[in-house]
Amino acid sequence: MLNFLFTKTPLLFLTQSFWRDEAFSYFMAKKSIIEMVFLTAKDFSPPLYYFILHFWMKVFGSSEIALRSLSIIFFWATIYVAFLFLNNIFKMKEKKAFFYLFLFIINPLLLRYAFEARMYSMFAFFASLSYYAFYKKDNRLYLLSTIAGLFTHYFMLLVVFSQLFFLIINKKSVEYIKKKFIYLSLIAFSPWVVFFFNQNNLPTSFWINKPHLKDIFGLLGIIYTGNEAAFYPIDLISKIQNNVMYFSLILLVIVMVGIYFYFKRFSKKDQVNSQLLFIWGIGIPLVVGLISFIKPLYFPRYLIFTSVGFLLLIIFILEKINIYLRVILISILIVLTCSYQKLQIEYRRGTDLRRSLREIQTISKKNDLIYTNDLDFFTVQYYLKNNNVYIYGKSFEDIPAYNGKVLISKDRAAFSLPFYPKKAFIINPGGDYSIQAMY
Repeated sequence: MLNFLFTKTPLLFLTQSFWRDEAFSYFMAKKSIIEMVFLTAKDFSPPLYYFILHFWMKVFGSSEIALRSLSIIFFWATIYVAFLFLNNIFKMKEKKAFFYLFLFIINPLLLRYAFEARMYSMFAFFASLSYYAFYKKDNRLYLLSTIAGLFTHYFMLLVVFSQLFFLIINKKSVEYIKKKFIYLSLIAFSPWVVFFFNQNNLPTSFWINKPHLKDIFGLLGIIYTGNEAAFYPIDLISKIQNNVMYFSLILLVIVMVGIYFYFKRFSKKDQVNSQLLFIWGIGIPLVVGLISFIKPLYFPRYLIFTSVGFLLLIIFILEKINIYLRVILISILIVLTCSYQKLQIEYRRGTDLRRSLREIQTISKKNDLIYTNDLDFFTVQYYLKNNNVYIYGKSFEDIPAYNGKVLISKDRAAFSLPFYPKKAFIINPGGDYSIQAMY
């Protein structure tokens, strides 16, 4: 049973080996608070997640499960915020609200980053909580969640600007947070703004490409799944993209029904509430996607918070339609989600480096060198803490900033093989390795 759960279900994500960014999180969180401030100022993300992870590691250790469990907590906290929306804003009874929460729990984007030692699950929580406080006019909760979100991920600025935009187009609405609290959150974040603009000037990263027109047509499916097709092997790309397009079609049907109801059936209050959900769940990804044709910005994991708003919008619409059609649409969504998760699990099973690294750990001697590439450097260093790990065949100057260069010292670059009996274990990107030395 346990073998099935950890090999055939998303629980696989909890136990598989770290990838680069997760290992980077570990090494960043090991630093002192002062060091983290200065290092993250040169990197791509604000420091709050690393601060929290730093103290989390002191209590729970630094195993894969320990580090990932922080994200699991924020995942369930996000689910709770979704429940608050359904129960307090949508006025659903608890039983019905709990039923709809299943859509959040199985959502591919939310679920994936629930098991990753990165800031995305935490970011989704603070962003969702900010929108909830915005709805409820809870000033303290709004300031706390919004400021925390801004110091977690820079895309939290999109949350703030979307809220401002909503208030501007609904000038007569008095049911939401006042503008001054939005401005206060931005003022609190302002000391870090200089670092934000410095980071924004970094060259465009390889993982963020200009979108194609088909990406706009498949936008709804991407919002729902968080699909990052560029990272998948060729044999899986077409299957996953087809699945995403099926999502887009069924979700488009629901959204079009919602647009029809907006003009024909919605009360004034429903219209205003659905506007914010639309801006949150669809408007932000659409705007970022269109801007990306000029300057690539769109990357699904950065917009994880929009999946919460999008699901709330979908549920809001589903509650307005015939119950039989509602059951059919929900069933289709669940089937497609299970199909997509199956493909995700298939892909993730082939990305575990630990077998090779354990072999190296067993047969290598203290003075042997470990050579790897800059993409796998932190992962290898995490698992082979007692070995000398180097980046082979690339100078320090040639290492891109987005590969965590702020935590790589200049002496970690190597070009030559050691002389026997000292050996170099050269690890290839696929996980296989060779043993070489000079004679």
